[in-house]
Amino acid sequence: MDIVTKIHNSGESAFSVYPNPIKGEVYIDCRTDLSKVRCCVFDPKGHLVKENKKLSIRNTISFVAFPSGMYTIKVYNENETVIKKFLKL
Repeated sequence: MDIVTKIHNSGESAFSVYPNPIKGEVYIDCRTDLSKVRCCVFDPKGHLVKENKKLSIRNTISFVAFPSGMYTIKVYNENETVIKKFLKL
């Protein structure tokens, strides 16, 4: 189940995070000012396992080395936060 939190007025999200479930990689597409976009990945226990402070228009995060389980990805800037849960197969 995806959980999405938007902290801005209205309209389409500035971020897309997909696919779900994950076999190897997750893709993050950004449609906003990239200089202030951040990304954090949390393991099934809630520990930060990866952080990226500089995102481009299209980003790839490899989950190949991670064990199976439910992961949380948080993508945010000063105007919006998107939080999604993903199942790593």
